[in-house]
Amino acid sequence: MNWFLRIWGKQRFKALIIITLFYLLVIDVLLLSNTISPQREGILALANIFAPYLFVPLLLLLPFLLWRFTAILRVVFVFGLVLFSLWCPPRFSGPSTDQTAGAQQVRALTWNFRGRNRRDGYLRGIINLKDPNIVALQEADANGLDLATDIQQKYPYHLYQQDEVPPGEALLSQYPILEHGILQAPDDSRAVWDIPRVMWARLDLGNGKTLIVVNAHPISAVQTVYNCLYCPQRRDNQIKELQQFLQPLLKHNERLLLLGDMNTSEREQAYQDLSMGMQDTQTTVGTGTGYSWGMRVLNQVWAVFRIDYIFASPTVKPLKLDTDCTARGSQHCILIGTFSV
Repeated sequence: MNWFLRIWGKQRFKALIIITLFYLLVIDVLLLSNTISPQREGILALANIFAPYLFVPLLLLLPFLLWRFTAILRVVFVFGLVLFSLWCPPRFSGPSTDQTAGAQQVRALTWNFRGRNRRDGYLRGIINLKDPNIVALQEADANGLDLATDIQQKYPYHLYQQDEVPPGEALLSQYPILEHGILQAPDDSRAVWDIPRVMWARLDLGNGKTLIVVNAHPISAVQTVYNCLYCPQRRDNQIKELQQFLQPLLKHNERLLLLGDMNTSEREQAYQDLSMGMQDTQTTVGTGTGYSWGMRVLNQVWAVFRIDYIFASPTVKPLKLDTDCTARGSQHCILIGTFSV
């Protein structure tokens, strides 16, 4: 034991340099492999999802960087920061001030409400605070809406009854609902949809304008298949089915918003399918990371992943997106988007 301590005392910085370089090499190989040959599942897909967090162990070097004779270690640390910036580049965007002439503004809110958590008037509070025109909920306990006369007056057009919406979903609108439906297999089979997970509604904005709102909540890829921690196949198939529904609408230049808890990070292949032909409001006009899911008490400091989205068709102009991570009884943050239509 003494010989090990003597060697460590003399060579510890060399050891740290070698270990750090080897660790960075492993990260680089994993991420580069997934870039060359993108994977939907397996270790490479997971490495890409967690890429920003793979660099967190570099912070363990910080105490050593202040010591004498650690110049090479400092260079290695900076090298790690450079690699982090290359693999996880910062996004610079912000609210748009260029509103389409003669257009009207629409504010849409989406929230995975997690109805089984304590509510304490959270929904009423955020509605009064943000004053959205459209509210889309997932995992919502909508039974109380029957008694919330103030909310029903504020949103006289609403869908939340069991035969109107998929389980746990709700749509509140200040605009008349012209038509609505639930996306499911024509033969009611469950080959793709374990349960209905997508609803849509065409809203009358007035002056001859309509807006289609699609509220979606694809199945999670985590622990939804027996004895499998991360199995995204069913979720990916649901997203592809969702896109088959959306693409004809986009080709006809419909004004459309797709919003909800997509259970998909922007670092997964499924995100490319999900966002096809649409604008991601966060990357267009959002601020910050847009991360929207994590631990309730920590989300205000740092949410873990971005899995909640608002997408807009090319005929809708995003103006602003706020991600409100105030602790309100849900693991999900609230997204509030402003659009010019």
